[in-house]
Amino acid sequence: MDISHENRLLLYCAQNGMPEDTLNEVKDIMSLSLNWEEVLASAFWHGIAPLLYHNLKHISKNYYVPQEVMAQLRTAYQGNLARNMYLYAELKRSLEAFYDKGVKVIVLKGAALAKIVYDDIGLRQMSDIDLLVKQEDLSHAEKIMSGLGYYFHGNMPPEWYRENHQHISYIHPETNIPVEIHWHIAKKTHMSRIRIVDTDIIEEWWEGVKTLEFCSNKAFILCPDDLIIHLCLHFFKHRFISQNRGFTSKGALIQMCDIFQTLKYYRHEIDWVRLKGKAEQYGIDTLMYTTLFIVKEIMGEHDDIFHNILWRFRSEDLDHELVQLIKKRLLNKEDALTIIPNTLIRSRVAHTFQEKIKILLRGTFPNPEIISKKYSIPLTAKMLYFYYVIYPFHLLLKYRKTMFEMSRTREEAVLNTWINSQDNT
Repeated sequence: MDISHENRLLLYCAQNGMPEDTLNEVKDIMSLSLNWEEVLASAFWHGIAPLLYHNLKHISKNYYVPQEVMAQLRTAYQGNLARNMYLYAELKRSLEAFYDKGVKVIVLKGAALAKIVYDDIGLRQMSDIDLLVKQEDLSHAEKIMSGLGYYFHGNMPPEWYRENHQHISYIHPETNIPVEIHWHIAKKTHMSRIRIVDTDIIEEWWEGVKTLEFCSNKAFILCPDDLIIHLCLHFFKHRFISQNRGFTSKGALIQMCDIFQTLKYYRHEIDWVRLKGKAEQYGIDTLMYTTLFIVKEIMGEHDDIFHNILWRFRSEDLDHELVQLIKKRLLNKEDALTIIPNTLIRSRVAHTFQEKIKILLRGTFPNPEIISKKYSIPLTAKMLYFYYVIYPFHLLLKYRKTMFEMSRTREEAVLNTWINSQDNT
């Protein structure tokens, strides 16, 4: 992958526990003339400033790093450490309350990763606390959060989230700490075509949890196989298919770090056969392979980490065009990147041609409520149906640049195939 020296430095430093060969690569890069303003800006953009500081603080004694750059990175690490200590104190208070009420809790995402796979809570930035409870315990969880002084935080009524979402958000008026109470790990409206949204799936995950002492309290984390699946789903959903969001590279690298660090930490514990079997069972073969392949491409070969899993997937499980499109934009640091429409992305990971067509048609001709809201037309107005003619043209205008680039990628792939065929004749 052809990337700048500045971005290569970021990728090498986007891990905890740098191997010797990677350390030598970093030293070679730091001997060059680097744009340190760009390095600093990108580190903050991608959420890895604490990790960059962690890896540069010793190397910088013998290699040039501007003092003001190290000062800002040091402040970022120390500030993140202080905030996370505060978050973990609140997590401890929450876990004690759940334990006292006999409600089992799984600690998710950043709060679990920072303490376990990063082994330094100052290295992983966290914006909130994510907890998973069983759906039958949801009412108890809501009472517990209320008792701790939290109040519901959302744009829709709580009943809407229970019906249409996988978590409810709470925030404390004094600490301003957000806590998300999950009862599932996938949203039906985003993942309705795959089995991961089924209730019995999350029950299987509860059966495989690992128990550990967390903030001096008994809590649970997902088993390594399920944790990898969750992180891949989270990365793919938030980067590429969240509604009204489209593609954005901001924060993408720290999510890739999460997957990489987890694979690295649990590489001797992950049941690779079981993981691949679950990907097939849930209907997320393409999603898993595409995500893991991108992580490998971005973070480097690391045969000891990736060899055991990637060869188990079939070549047809990988969408090469999607990989190239994502890689092309992943390290860009822009406020307004070309948006990849979520409908297009979901269609690319569908298993059959019929599913692809259904997804594209639903995205092009959505239900009347969406048209009514977008164009401020009453649902009962006959004029509403006129906008079903206009809406596809609006989509075409909005995403024309993306369509052009994806078409160009497809043409390049066809051309390369033709060139290779000529070389082999």
